[in-house]
Amino acid sequence: MLYSLYDHILGALIGAAVGDGMGAATEARTTQQIIDYFGHKVTDFETPPNDTFGAGNVPGQATDDFSSAWFLAKAIADNGGTVDTKSVQNALIEWSKHAIFFDRFAGPTTRVAIKRFQGEEIPESGGVNLQSRQATNGSAMRISPIGMFNPGNLERTIEESITVTMLTHNNYPALSGACAVSCAVSKALSPDADLYSVLQAALYGAKEGERRGREVALDVASPSVVKRLEKAIEIGLGNGTPEEKMYLLGDCIGAGLHVAEAIPCAIGLVAANPGDPVGAIVGAVNIGYDTDTIATMTGAIVGALYGANRLPAHYLPTVEKANGLPISPLAVKITALAEQRMNKEEL
Repeated sequence: MLYSLYDHILGALIGAAVGDGMGAATEARTTQQIIDYFGHKVTDFETPPNDTFGAGNVPGQATDDFSSAWFLAKAIADNGGTVDTKSVQNALIEWSKHAIFFDRFAGPTTRVAIKRFQGEEIPESGGVNLQSRQATNGSAMRISPIGMFNPGNLERTIEESITVTMLTHNNYPALSGACAVSCAVSKALSPDADLYSVLQAALYGAKEGERRGREVALDVASPSVVKRLEKAIEIGLGNGTPEEKMYLLGDCIGAGLHVAEAIPCAIGLVAANPGDPVGAIVGAVNIGYDTDTIATMTGAIVGALYGANRLPAHYLPTVEKANGLPISPLAVKITALAEQRMNKEEL
């Protein structure tokens, strides 16, 4: 089959949406609690239980993860593919107006940033300013569109990922994690991409994000995203079944909100499921804890690498209907703008 950039960008969008929609039903539970509640591991869309953040969602409905990524991608597309501070701020403000995605799910760091964008004064707490609390996965969860607009161009992906991340998560671990995810997506969209080159791109992004972050962003107490990512890839490429690796990633890396857990975990699951995009998403959905975010990032990467044609046919209509967000038309716009950028680079 001939390579189609559109198919792979569409795959990245579908994968992210599906990961979020499936993960919303399992978030905050352990793997065993997921099995106990549903009677099995979750392998398709389910109605979120009443004791989860996603309570009230229909099967396939996203939380803050994919929805914020969609609004970011749309704002950049509407801006002719240019990533600048204003377009990112507008994207987040527009997203915040959609209560179904924002009110129940948006994290505190992003909420405060959006209030600042809208001109609200945020009073100082008067206590210790613990910036380490902002070293979360909140930017990395929505950063995949930056990779989509920059197929194969890791340097511009890093530059634009820093622009996006600094507006809400201005600390070096957050930059490291966001650049790891966006660079993985960027490389995955190259015609010559394979699993190993994508993992190498993720590591490069994490290292450069950390290096640049130490120059321009806040220093915070945090484990190293790079070192955790190296360990996660080692686990993912090591011996054992994908299920065994899923448990090992959860035990050794973690699957929580912190950027040094969620991002390495998501990429480790990509490594643990070679050639199997659905397996990677399902692993993320069932690993426990912050499943919707981890599955969103995992889904974006494997969707970009393997393409929409490698995903089940019911995925796209399910998530488009559940969320009211036109995914296919957005993929068309992103593809056209990405190709324009690539053609300019060749001149």
